[in-house]
Amino acid sequence: MVKKKILVVDDDKDILSLISIKLKSFGFEVHTEKSPLSALDRISLENFDLILVDQLMPEISGLEFIDLLKEKNDHIPVILMTAYGNLEDAVLAMKKGAFHYITKPLNFDELKIIIDQALEISNLKKEVQELKSILYTDIIAESPQMKEILETVKKVSLFDTTILITGESGTGKELIANLVHKNSRRKDKPFVAINCGAIPPDLLESELFGYKKGAFTGANTDKKGLIEEAEGGTLFLDEIGELPIDLQVKLLRVLQENEIRPLGSSKAKKIDVRFIAATNKDLKKMVEEGKFREDLYYRINVIPIHIPSLRERKEDILPLAQFFIKKYSSKYNIPQKKLSEKAKQQLLSYKWEGNVRELENLIERTLLTTDTEIIDSFPISVSKLYTDKEIKPFKVAKEEFEKNYIQNLLRSTNYNISKASKISGITRAQIYRLMKRYNLH
Repeated sequence: MVKKKILVVDDDKDILSLISIKLKSFGFEVHTEKSPLSALDRISLENFDLILVDQLMPEISGLEFIDLLKEKNDHIPVILMTAYGNLEDAVLAMKKGAFHYITKPLNFDELKIIIDQALEISNLKKEVQELKSILYTDIIAESPQMKEILETVKKVSLFDTTILITGESGTGKELIANLVHKNSRRKDKPFVAINCGAIPPDLLESELFGYKKGAFTGANTDKKGLIEEAEGGTLFLDEIGELPIDLQVKLLRVLQENEIRPLGSSKAKKIDVRFIAATNKDLKKMVEEGKFREDLYYRINVIPIHIPSLRERKEDILPLAQFFIKKYSSKYNIPQKKLSEKAKQQLLSYKWEGNVRELENLIERTLLTTDTEIIDSFPISVSKLYTDKEIKPFKVAKEEFEKNYIQNLLRSTNYNISKASKISGITRAQIYRLMKRYNLH
């Protein structure tokens, strides 16, 4: 079991030593800092499960420490140590967001109870947040590109305009379409998805528009089409680039007139459906080649959303991997496994031609075939790893440059952040962000 990591901040060396010994005897991993400012810098670089801080210190007070901490990280529970009888500071600390307070001299049995309560509540909050995230969407958005897409989704979901989602296969186009639907006024109505490339062209028209009894041989009853099935809701047309030209004309009429005419019917039916289309093809190029109608292209491309490939948003790879580990560990009722640094680097170096779908399949397969608690490597082709001899995507090359630059900068300044900032012209905050992004301590 992983030990909970606690940081104790107090300018008294003897008190630090005593608290450290006691908390370690309780089974915690304990780190200490005499300087509250140094502690704040350290918190920017390391993850802690709980902070125990003294109120009276020479640089800044415990209350000021809590204010500054909340600006950096609002999720770490803080316990304030205060002098006996000084309850005003304790009450103020609680108002500022501290979990609790304890008076000196410390009662370690009482402290253990408070710490356990703080960690339990913190864990519950994390679990609820993760659950909300999973219930809301299976989309992991750590990269700036995906965060921007989710912001766009929030804005356009409220309106009924058509959306065209583009991106390679496996990037999650249907997830985005579903997310738009869930956040729209149509969320309680059907979300109907159809893959235009998976249905034979001679059957696609009847699937979309439906038919009347006797419309063709075998049409023994009336049948609703998928457009009508989506009444009041959303119709997702995946791989719309596969739609035959003659059906493109009919779909354009549906979008313009908000009505359909089932096969064999002489009457049109009014519909109330939102349309979202998706493709992994270059529709603009298809228009130039005469393979896709220009008028339909502009009709569906009112709001364009492009989902980048997984190799273009490397920040999402490891969070996605962790998400799928949790998902399939729960599905198959097996212990959650951890990723070694070697395995993480493998994931980050892979080309991911199948994108998120390929990553999900790889994680599921590896979980079921790995007996050890730690996944040390993945069964992936070496030929699909990036090498120094090939041209790398710009984003990958940029990240490698940033990481190497920051590493060399820190080494040359002996990890003096202020000096590094002056030499490079990069602010301290930017340096801390880059250190955190590339896991540099």
